[in-house]
Amino acid sequence: MKTLVKYHTALFADRDPAIVGVYDLNTSQGYSQGWRKVGPTTFVSEVILDLAGVAMEDETIFFDGITVQEGGIGNAITGQAGDSFVVLDIVSSIPLDIDGDFGNILLHGAGFPFGGKSNFDHIQYSRTNRFTLDLDTSAAFAFKASSEQSGSLYPTASDRLYIYRLVSIFDFSNALTSMGVASSRVVFAVNTKEEPTYQYLMRLKRSYDLQQEPDVDLV
Repeated sequence: MKTLVKYHTALFADRDPAIVGVYDLNTSQGYSQGWRKVGPTTFVSEVILDLAGVAMEDETIFFDGITVQEGGIGNAITGQAGDSFVVLDIVSSIPLDIDGDFGNILLHGAGFPFGGKSNFDHIQYSRTNRFTLDLDTSAAFAFKASSEQSGSLYPTASDRLYIYRLVSIFDFSNALTSMGVASSRVVFAVNTKEEPTYQYLMRLKRSYDLQQEPDVDLV
């Protein structure tokens, strides 16, 4: 078994003082490296895991597990009770159209019907965490209100995986001034295996087809 890792840096965002409901990246002190803004309240970090050096001699990559670890003291938000943000981690065998589909992905989930141009085959792993402020902690700490995980863990003959961390802010009080998301580590436990030639070629073709023309399941 091999262990592979990829990182997302910490994200910090501040409210635009001139426009209500709009937030900008805070890049002071080297924060938010690798992040970009895709909407008034939404940001994404994208990294690629190169698998070309992992699978040798036409071997297929099988996933024993995928998880996301977070560092630091956790996530933070400065606002009032009810203010929230969502953190969505995705591992995909195809590049996702985050700029065009981030709303559908946040609402429906990557790999689900109406969740953008991806389906169950494409998404090896996805996790959605929602953090919020409440009265019990005097709106001092962002606690995890919900967590959902999905994904196929399908083996792949592709030479790369696309790893996304999508963060969207929900300022219900119109008083949310800043937020931060801890740095994270995406950990893959993988095995490689040589399959029968025909089976491997069919998997290779499937990986190629998924890369070239994502299909969308609506039912």
